[in-house]
Formats: sequence, C-alpha cells, structure tokens
Amino acid sequence: MCFSADMSLGLGLAGLAASTVTYLDKSEPLWVRVARSYAIFHFSLMEFIQYFAYPVADQCGYGSNLFLSELSTYHISLQALAIMPALATYSSDKTALKKATIIGVILSSSFLIFSFLPKEWQLFDIEPNFIGNMVACLFMGKYHIGYHITSAFGLLVTHGSLFALAVSGFAWKDNKRIASYHFGMAIMTLFMPQWMFGVSTGEAAAMYCFYSIPITVSFMPYFKKFFTTPAVIEQRKFA
Repeated sequence: MCFSADMSLGLGLAGLAASTVTYLDKSEPLWVRVARSYAIFHFSLMEFIQYFAYPVADQCGYGSNLFLSELSTYHISLQALAIMPALATYSSDKTALKKATIIGVILSSSFLIFSFLPKEWQLFDIEPNFIGNMVACLFMGKYHIGYHITSAFGLLVTHGSLFALAVSGFAWKDNKRIASYHFGMAIMTLFMPQWMFGVSTGEAAAMYCFYSIPITVSFMPYFKKFFTTPAVIEQRKFA
C-alpha cells in the first residue's frame, strides 16, 4: 500500500468540489453553509500541502520544506475553528454555531500563538512525538508524508485538537449522531495507521488528513438527513 503526490492532489480536488456543492445548498442558512463547506475546504488544503511536500520531503529546516512545514503548523492550529462550528450546525440549540465558533477561535488563536513561542516551553517536560520541541519538517515515512511540527506547549495543541475533532460535537443539544460519527472516525483514523502500519505518530497524523476528506464529506447536503436528529428537522420546519 503506497500513498502518493498524485493521490493527495486528487483528494484535494475532490475536497474542493465537495466544499463547493455544500456551500451551494440553498436549503440551509448562509452561516450553516459557510461552516460546513469551510470544514471540507480546510482539510482539502492539507492535501495540497502534502502534494507539494512529496518532491521536497526530508529537506528539513530550509527552502520549500520549511515553508510547507510552517503552513502545516498553521493548518493544524486552525483545525478547531474549522471543525467545531460545522459540528454545531446539526444541533437544535440555536446558539450552538455561535458558541462553537467563539470556542474554535479561542482554541485556534491559542495554538497559533504557541507556534510563535519558544519551542522549549513544554508542559511538565512532556514532548509529544510530532508537535513540540523539534525541527519543523515534512519527512517521507514508510507509506506517506509525515509531520514534525514546532510548537510550544505541544501537549495542549494535540489534546486541544483531539477535543475539537472528536469530542466537541457532544457539547451541543440533539447532536449525538454527527458527534458519534466524528468521534469514531477520528479515533480510528488518528490511531489505526499506527496499529496497522506500524508508522510513527507524525506519519499517522498525516494519514489522518488522507482520511479526513471522506470524514468531512459527512457535512455534504446528501447526508444531512441522516445526521440531523428528528428534533432538529421539526424545529427547522417551523422556523
């Protein structure tokens, strides 16, 4: 099994198409469409970063590799803002989207700030294996591009991102369907590559972006009836 630059490019283009279709779903309010389409668009961008990273993999610390590694850092930092509002759009709580956006902005802003602080600043001297006190690099793993991400407080970034991707949907009323789906898929795709392929954490994290397109496609209009609970459907009928 081998992933490639061409596969990353294809997935990125597919993600852009899915994002466009989702935004054009005129049956939903504007901000719902923006939140859902941006979630898909955000993860499409990582596929494009990986497409350009393959030719310069392992050229750590300079040139295009350094530039793309920094883009990856910012992309990971912004995951909370990308996914949390989209998950909240399926809730019957009319304030959920606003609240999720505010929390997403706070988390992502914090992660961005951490990326500019001295990388030696780590909680309890614990350094996660792909975000923390290290040289920023996109490297060629066994099967796929892998990450080394430079950031202060890497433990907060990894656990904060995990909360945003896998847990935050449960915070909102009548939102268990989409939250459960994303929790299961996120846990599987964040850890399964390590179990199945025996790869490093950094390479497994990059593989998550490979899987993230089919995960975020759940935000497309074709699946909203499945992920929207009856309570929310009834609420919107009489809105």
